[in-house]
Amino acid sequence: MDSIGNIDTTPEFDENMRLVELYIVDLTEFQNLSKSSLRSYIPDIKSAAKTFAELGVTFPNIRKNDLKKFVSTINERTERPSGLSHSRMKYIFTVLNSMMEFLIYEDLGEINAIPGFRRRYLKSYKANSSQSTPRQVPSTEKLSEMIYDIFDPKTRALHLLLAKTGIRREEAINLDLDSVNIVEKYILTDPATKRSNRKIPFDSECADAIERYLRSSSSYPRMDGESALFVNQNGNRCDKNTMSRMINKPAEKHGIHDPTADRLEQHLKFGPHNYRHWFTTALRKNGCPERIIRILRGDAEGSVIDRYDHVTWEDIVEAYSACMPSIISA
Repeated sequence: MDSIGNIDTTPEFDENMRLVELYIVDLTEFQNLSKSSLRSYIPDIKSAAKTFAELGVTFPNIRKNDLKKFVSTINERTERPSGLSHSRMKYIFTVLNSMMEFLIYEDLGEINAIPGFRRRYLKSYKANSSQSTPRQVPSTEKLSEMIYDIFDPKTRALHLLLAKTGIRREEAINLDLDSVNIVEKYILTDPATKRSNRKIPFDSECADAIERYLRSSSSYPRMDGESALFVNQNGNRCDKNTMSRMINKPAEKHGIHDPTADRLEQHLKFGPHNYRHWFTTALRKNGCPERIIRILRGDAEGSVIDRYDHVTWEDIVEAYSACMPSIISA
């Protein structure tokens, strides 16, 4: 969305900005929102305050028709011919909804039209909007250069595990020490997570990296009873922001991640999910059967082995071993 810039103030703009400042105080002092989340929320809510003011409406008086005009206005201002992507629009409405919930809680507003509008209109918007620029898939050689340059055992282990298993960030966060079998080279994802309960193979260079990380456990003290495979500097399970930073920083150093890029400019960003794309692309490029790829990615529902023409664990390991390229020695 557009930045505030220099505009002639109106009563609606002044009132919206006053409410935004109250909202920011609440986020900062009472909601304990992280700095990264604040940096993400504040520009969007200020920009929305400006846009609604231009439409002649203050936050407490936003109704369905105002939201329709808001969507049309911000779409007209984007450089993308098809308008904002669904994911970007969804995020903006998440921020707006949080703002409206704050106003109602503080008796500064009475009606939140966001939830109903999202259910009714953003679903159809998704069907009609094109996606943002595709996520980048760096070459194996580029990943090799980056990972070879990572000297911290924990960070290197995370990079190789994401690359060699294609697991989601949330699945990596939820891995416990006993989720990993280094001898037989596989992980078990947490059965409590969505579409998981999977057994996924990895190769020797991934096993070596994880083993080196675990041997360096004295460098990564953990809280008593903490079972997480990846812990933060406080000895607790890594959260999503910590894990993303562990991926972003080496990628930025090697020119494949731009922290200033817009959310729509996915081709300029590199995070945990890019490894999932690399994983899929590498297997497909090397001739791995599509049904095996779906099983490895966890796209299948139910039992991942029995539902695909009686594919066995041995079949999965054989196909994976034949098609998963080496990274470090690339």
